[in-house]
Amino acid sequence: MNNKISNGMNSQVKSQSVLTIILLRYVPKWRLFLASIIIALLIAFIYLKIVNPVYEIKASLVVADKDKVEKQKAALDEIDLANTSKKVEIEMEVLKSRPLIKKVITDLNAWSSYYDSNKKELYNASPIVYKPIDNQPLYKGMVYVKILDASNIELTLGTNTIKTGFDKAFKSAIGLGMIKSTKSIKNYIGSTIGMNFENAEDVITKYQSNLETRLVDKLAPIIELSYKDQNKERGKDFLNYLIAEYKNNSTDEKNKLIKNTLSFIDERLGLLSGELTTVEKDIEGYKSSRGLTDISAESNIYLQNMQSNDGKLNEVNVQLQVIEGIENAINKNSVPATIGIEDKGLVNLIDQLSRLQLERNKLLATTPETNYLFAPIKEQIQTTTSAIRENVKNIKLSLLGMKSSLQNVNTRVESSIKSLPGQERGYISIKRQQGIKENLYTYLLQKREEVALSYATTLASANIIEMAYVNAAVWPKKSFVYAIALIIALIITASIIFIREIFSNTISFPAEVEDTIEKPILSEITSQKNGKSLALLGGDPTLSQQFRVLRSEIDYLHENKEKGRITVITSSKPGEGKSFIASNLSASLASSGRKTIVIELNLQSPCFVELFQLPNGKPGITNFLNKKVSINEILQHSKIENLDVITSGEVAKNPSELIESKLILELLSHLTTIYDDIIIDTPALKVYTDVYAFASQAGLTLFVIRKNVTKKSELSFVNKLFNEGRLPKLNLILNG
Repeated sequence: MNNKISNGMNSQVKSQSVLTIILLRYVPKWRLFLASIIIALLIAFIYLKIVNPVYEIKASLVVADKDKVEKQKAALDEIDLANTSKKVEIEMEVLKSRPLIKKVITDLNAWSSYYDSNKKELYNASPIVYKPIDNQPLYKGMVYVKILDASNIELTLGTNTIKTGFDKAFKSAIGLGMIKSTKSIKNYIGSTIGMNFENAEDVITKYQSNLETRLVDKLAPIIELSYKDQNKERGKDFLNYLIAEYKNNSTDEKNKLIKNTLSFIDERLGLLSGELTTVEKDIEGYKSSRGLTDISAESNIYLQNMQSNDGKLNEVNVQLQVIEGIENAINKNSVPATIGIEDKGLVNLIDQLSRLQLERNKLLATTPETNYLFAPIKEQIQTTTSAIRENVKNIKLSLLGMKSSLQNVNTRVESSIKSLPGQERGYISIKRQQGIKENLYTYLLQKREEVALSYATTLASANIIEMAYVNAAVWPKKSFVYAIALIIALIITASIIFIREIFSNTISFPAEVEDTIEKPILSEITSQKNGKSLALLGGDPTLSQQFRVLRSEIDYLHENKEKGRITVITSSKPGEGKSFIASNLSASLASSGRKTIVIELNLQSPCFVELFQLPNGKPGITNFLNKKVSINEILQHSKIENLDVITSGEVAKNPSELIESKLILELLSHLTTIYDDIIIDTPALKVYTDVYAFASQAGLTLFVIRKNVTKKSELSFVNKLFNEGRLPKLNLILNG
C-alpha cells in the first residue's frame, strides 16, 4: 500500500516537474509564439483565398442479384443464357480496376488538360482538342498552341515550333495526332492555349486513388461511388463514363460466349446447306435418269423407318459430340458451351462454372491470386468441375448404349432393304442421306434462333440509381485549416526553442543542473526587471518574495543560529550574479530585523557603491587589508535599516594576496560579535581561489549559476566542489 502511495506521489511530482519545465521553457517566449501564430493564421487565410476547392462527386448503382435476373428472364427459361452470380465486393474492386479506368480516361482524353493565357483550366470549354491517331501521347509537359485564325495554328514544344491546320495529322514529340477545333474557336483567335500532357499510367493511378466505393447496405447490393476533384464537371463526367463502361463490360462478358456459339452454328449451317443441296440434286438426277415416278409402299415403309431411326441416331451422335466437347473443355480448364445439351442438371452446372470463372477473371484484374477472396471461388470451381465430369461420364455411357441399340435397328432394316429391287434400294439410300442432313439442319437452325434470342434479350446486371452529382466541397475546411495552421505554428516555434536549447552550451533549466550534479537547487531567482537597483528599493514584488523564501532557507541551513552567521556567495566565473544575490539577500535579511553587513570581496568588479547608492571615495576592504584604516572606518550605513556595507575600496594591485591575509580572518571574527548575518560577495572561484582562505570561517556557501550564462561544462567543476567538501554546506542558487 505504501509503495503504491509512494509511486503515485512520485508520478505526481514528475508530472508537476514536466509542467514546470514546459512553463519555464516556453511561457517566457510568448511573444515569439504570438508572432508565429499570427503569421500562420495569415498564411492560412491567404491559402483559403487562393486554393481551388476540392469537391466530392457521388453516384450510386444497384447490382442485380441472380434471383432477380432469373425472374426477369422467366419467359426465356428454355434458352441457354450466360448467367452471372454477382458478388458485390468483387464488383466494387472491378469498378476501381485499372483496365476499366484506363478505358474511361481514354474516352475522356483525361491525360490532357487545357488552359487559357491566365492559366485557367478550360474543361469542356477549350477551343481546341488534341486527338491522338496511333496511341496515347508519350509526351509529358506543357505544349502551347497559338490560334492564328479559324484554320491555322502554331505549336510550340520547348524550342521547336510547328505550323499546321485544324484536322490535319502531324507528327511531333507528342506523337502522331491532330488538333480539332470546337464551337468556341472564334472567341480565341490570336490567343495562346496551353495543353498539358500527363503520363497515362500516372493519370490512371491518380483517378484510382481519388475513387472510393462503398457498400451502402449489406442486405442490398447498392454500391455508392465517390470521387474527389477540383473540377465538378470533370468529376461528374468521370463517374458517369465509369458506370456506363462498367455496364458495357458486364454485358459484353455475358454475350461473349453467345457470340462464339452463334459463329459456330452459322459455320455448320453453311456447310449443311451446301451438302443438302447436293443430296437433293442427287435425288433429282437419280429419278430422272431412271424414269422413276413412284416407289412401292413397302419401300416407303422401309424408308420411313430408316429415316426415323437415322434421325434418332443423328441426335445421339450430336449429343455425343457435345458431351465429348464438354469433356475436352473441362480437361483443358475452360468453360464449355451449353448448346445442344438436353440434360438440365448439366446445363445448370456449366452455367454455374461459367459464372464462377467470370468472377475469378474479374477478380484477377484487380487482385493477386493469393488474396483470400480467391479461396471460396477456387473451392466452388473444383467442386463444380468434379460434378460436371461425373455427370458427363454417366450421360456418355447412356448415349453410347442408345447408339448401339439404334445401330442394331439400322442393321436389321438394311438387311430387309437388300431384298428390294436395285433401283428402289439406291433411291432409299440417297433419300436416307437427305433425311439425315435435313434433320440436322433443322435442329441447328432451331438452336440458332434460341441463341440469337438470348443475345438480343441480354439483361444488364447493374442499374443506375443516381447519376453523378456534386455532394459538397470536402477541402478546404476553414476550421480545420486554421486549426492545422495554429498547431503547426506552435510545434515549429516550440521545436525551434527546444533545438536551440539542445544545441546551446549554457544552462537553461534546473533539471539540467540537478541531473548532472544530482543535488537539489536551493532557490531559483528570476531576472531583475528594474535595472541594477535592489529589489527591496526597486519595488519588484516577485523578486522580493523570492529573496524572502531564500532568507527562510538560510535560517534553516544555519540551524537557527541567532548571531554571527557567515554566508559566502561565490560562482565559477564573473557575470553569474554573485553581487546581485549578495546585495539583495543582505537587504532581505536586514528588512526582517536582523543586523546585517555585506562585504564586497569581489575586488575585480566592484559595484556596491552604485547598488547601495553610497558616496564615492570612502575607504573599503582593500584600505583595511593594507592597514591604512581601522574596521570602524570602512563600515558604511546603507539606506536600508539594519544593513551596513563594506565596499571594495581603492583599486588594489595585489587583490589575491590581500584576501589571503590573516587580517580578513580577524575582520570576520570581529564582525561576528557585532552582526547577526555577515554576507560575503567573493571573486569568481574558477578565476581566483581566494575564497578558500576564509571558507573555514563560513557557516554556509551559496554557489550561483546563471541561466544562459553558465556553461554546461562548468557543472563538472561544481560537482567536483561538492565531492571535495572544501566549501562548508555548499548549496546551489539558479539565477536568471
